[in-house]
Amino acid sequence: MAQTLTTIVMDLEVFKRDQAGQEVLSKFDAVQGSMREVLSSLRELLHDLRAESTGFAEDFQERLSALVEEFQRRTGIASVLVVEPGWPARSKPAAGLNLYRIAEEALVNAGRHSGARRVCITLRPLPDDGLRMTITDYGRGFDGALITPGIGTIGMKERAVLIGALLTIDSAPGAGTSVHVTMPRAALAANRA
Repeated sequence: MAQTLTTIVMDLEVFKRDQAGQEVLSKFDAVQGSMREVLSSLRELLHDLRAESTGFAEDFQERLSALVEEFQRRTGIASVLVVEPGWPARSKPAAGLNLYRIAEEALVNAGRHSGARRVCITLRPLPDDGLRMTITDYGRGFDGALITPGIGTIGMKERAVLIGALLTIDSAPGAGTSVHVTMPRAALAANRA
């Protein structure tokens, strides 16, 4: 995106030079200014994401475990992380970060809306060389047909897409809620460990 925006800004500069003396130049100045602001913000965001994702290669499970412990301490909701055999020991940093943020948002939603007394995050390998992270709250659940997805749910789905995963939500009134993130092993695993 940054390269595309830079190219557009440069193309506009060339077009501006070719149109010298035209009234359209003031409008192009405004468009260029807006694009430069977007480009600057995008560069800052990319820098922040790179810095934030460091450490998620080796420490994804430890960070997720700490998140679960902190959630339990803060909310009083019994919380557990289950890592099944075969889950990769190392993750790609950006994929680990995005999975962590999805789990974080799912826990926030469980704490705010579920009324649950228990939450479980499961990291499970799948038979087809896939992986699944499931965040389950054993709370009141909801009827998905009656709920409009909020910004948190939309953000979780966007993060899943960024790492080549699919995010689904299963819920029913009185039956709790499960957020499933399913991906090919290659989307997360830094190696075959």
